[in-house]
Amino acid sequence: MTHFATKVRYAARAFWNFWTSQTGAFIIGVSAIVLAWYLAYINNPILKYDTQSVSFISSANENQYKVTVKGKEYKDLYQTKVYLRNYGQQALSGRDVSKPGHDPIRIVVPEEAGMVHFVLDNTETTEAITASLTEQEGELLINFDLLNPEYQIAVAVLHEKPTTGIEIKGSALNVNEITREWDGRDLRFWGLWGLGLLYGLLVVFYVRRHWRPMFWAKKVLRR
Repeated sequence: MTHFATKVRYAARAFWNFWTSQTGAFIIGVSAIVLAWYLAYINNPILKYDTQSVSFISSANENQYKVTVKGKEYKDLYQTKVYLRNYGQQALSGRDVSKPGHDPIRIVVPEEAGMVHFVLDNTETTEAITASLTEQEGELLINFDLLNPEYQIAVAVLHEKPTTGIEIKGSALNVNEITREWDGRDLRFWGLWGLGLLYGLLVVFYVRRHWRPMFWAKKVLRR
């Protein structure tokens, strides 16, 4: 047997021993679970929301304008933009949203914020969506016909006091929770790096644990 053939045989045996070891089986099992979970997760509507707040008008400034809402002038007013977006690969029909009285998709504004006005922002809402807002018991119900993947609904809320507590709640078919938006690319990046680091450490520990037996096996093969 040539020296090259011996190396190939040794490498093939080491490769087979690794993947049939507990370490290799663990890596395969974890990878299969993560992949299955990700495919099941992404193939549903994934609703996430984000908020952006600004000071609309402040009495601390020398304003050359005034803001009047429904006949009342405000010296201090804040605006929060609320965005609802479908990050999944499946569209969500408005008919599949939980009904009022159960768990409808809605914007919840803290009472202490003092909501003054709200409006569907058509400049940032996907044009193909037919949507509307309904105020019910201090909450804003979001009604829509179809929320396709990558579609978003934007709502502007004016309130008297600054707040970071405005959020979207609710559920729908295949949607158990609406979470605050995180950058999906960052999550995938760190998730893959985390798995890669874990797998790398497992491989290093495996090699260190089996290095001496492998070394002696290699010497035997050379003989």
